[in-house]
Amino acid sequence: MDIHDIHDVDDLPFHQHPTPLNYPATSDVHFNDGYYFGMFGSGLYVSCGLRLHPNMNVMDGWAGYARDGVQTTVRLSRALRPAYSELRLGPLSVEITRPMKELTLRLQESVIGLAFDVTLHAQAAPFLEQPHQHRKYGHLINDVVRYSQHCAATGHVEIDGERTEVDGWLAVRDHSWGIRSAMGPKTWHGGLTERAGHEADERRFRLWVHFDIGGSIGFFHTHEGETGDTLDFDGALTSPDGTTVRLTALRHRLAYFDGTRNISGGEIALLDERGNWHEYRIELDGTPVDLQGFGYHSGWSDGGSAGVYRSGVLHTEQDSYPADPKLGRTGPPHLDVRKRLGPIEYPCRLVAADGATGRAHVEHHLLGRFEPYLAASLTP
Repeated sequence: MDIHDIHDVDDLPFHQHPTPLNYPATSDVHFNDGYYFGMFGSGLYVSCGLRLHPNMNVMDGWAGYARDGVQTTVRLSRALRPAYSELRLGPLSVEITRPMKELTLRLQESVIGLAFDVTLHAQAAPFLEQPHQHRKYGHLINDVVRYSQHCAATGHVEIDGERTEVDGWLAVRDHSWGIRSAMGPKTWHGGLTERAGHEADERRFRLWVHFDIGGSIGFFHTHEGETGDTLDFDGALTSPDGTTVRLTALRHRLAYFDGTRNISGGEIALLDERGNWHEYRIELDGTPVDLQGFGYHSGWSDGGSAGVYRSGVLHTEQDSYPADPKLGRTGPPHLDVRKRLGPIEYPCRLVAADGATGRAHVEHHLLGRFEPYLAASLTP
């Protein structure tokens, strides 16, 4: 280590390891730390993200939008060092103006004709999700913590010179860090027997939902096993007066477009810690997006994922493709259709049992055979 390893963030007294902050305590190439941002309104879904992979010397991310059944994205990557503490990727930047309360996202003119200057205002306290750990043949391949936060977005978006005002759009953000096997270069782990017990990944169904309705703000996430058994569930509901109650259980009945794993709507009911059920109907309200277009899960044009070193200078790539959920497994054109995941992030309208209306950001994915929605889960 020398003087060039010290950055402005090292002035803060929050070190967890006897090195400067740009050196993680682990040398695992899958360690990373970064953000996801999504917002929607006026028939338009806009997303961006930025992530540091210090053991691969990479900062990468994306910016993109979906509307009228089409998703368009620019992916960006650069060497992390020496500009370690600058949350900037070429035209994309993140400025944290008031930690946990306000931050600003900016994209200067980009190769896809998208630009924005948007501020996210926290509408509820960040929700710290339960950590996730997973081993494969004894090796800890996933060890992640995440907090999620419901926000309102203000500012503007421009697409090909056409300006759209952003006035209170629903926005979500998450900040996660740790070891994630799906990020960084591929590493292989072998063994003599099929993994079982605590090493088996039994997750087949995922819901991660932010919503606001009638002045209340809610968040929950869950994973379920093959038969619909709950593997984890967590969430909270904040009332207009600021009172927050934990959510303890979920019932759901989702609807899928024929021949797809893509939701068209459905019904959910949430049980709070006081024994009250909150019932809602979900209706798709715009074009959903898939994460592979953002570079996740082999979404880069070289077939790799986020966290792979691509260039010492700014590396840029782009794509635009159909994203109508009725089409099934849409995704980046360079990906074989068998490797595409299809839509995952859904902008939705929410209707309560009493007729009140609101908005919901719904992240949903079927991960193999899932008996409650068998036809959808077995769709090729």
